[in-house]
Amino acid sequence: MELLAELPPQRSAERLLGLASELSRLADAIDVPDAPLGLPAPSSALVSAIIRSRLSPPPEVVAHLRLLDVSGLGALNIAKGLELAGVSRLLLLRGDAPAVGDPCNNEPELVMNTLRSSGVKLRLGLLLSLAKPLEEVMRRVRARADFYFVTRPWWSPALGDVRREAGALGSRVYVYLVVETPRNAHVLAGLPAEEKVREGQVAQAALRLSEAVDGVIISSPGDREALLRSLREVREALG
Repeated sequence: MELLAELPPQRSAERLLGLASELSRLADAIDVPDAPLGLPAPSSALVSAIIRSRLSPPPEVVAHLRLLDVSGLGALNIAKGLELAGVSRLLLLRGDAPAVGDPCNNEPELVMNTLRSSGVKLRLGLLLSLAKPLEEVMRRVRARADFYFVTRPWWSPALGDVRREAGALGSRVYVYLVVETPRNAHVLAGLPAEEKVREGQVAQAALRLSEAVDGVIISSPGDREALLRSLREVREALG
């Protein structure tokens, strides 16, 4: 099972590269979010390119692209730039409403098809929320993205159906495990309980998922040390 680590936004290049270097030693790939909650932050595409160019060896990176912020042409330009930077995976998502400016109106599936028809070779992914009706979830799976990131709940009986359908179409499925600690509880207060895992239970959750999905993404916004501890525990548990 593939282990991914989410890299939270950083305020300096030094901190960014320091944390990215640590994550690259613990995880198979680094997941780079794009303006979480719609708040201003360094662009995922640019951060991904910096990580690839400044760290040696260049780590595997999953870039994100918020489609509420870019036109179809903008998405295509960013995708082509990511290819030049050696990034191989791009997650397409609408994202939360932007805190600054007016939103664009692009659907992830349509943008995915546009990028593919334009010759983009990136592996393109979409989000899945298992809190939605199963038929709606399966309709997105049938869109044939290269991979899917499941947001919530982190465990559901529907995972089996999703994995089977996705596997038959050649897609991979990953689940977010958002680590909750006393230090970041206030940051995660707005997230549904079924999306969060308490620190100390993350390795057990990952083991439970190991037979059900292709990988997990470990996230711990606001608690860097908990993120690193959880990654070590999951890596040890998975062997």
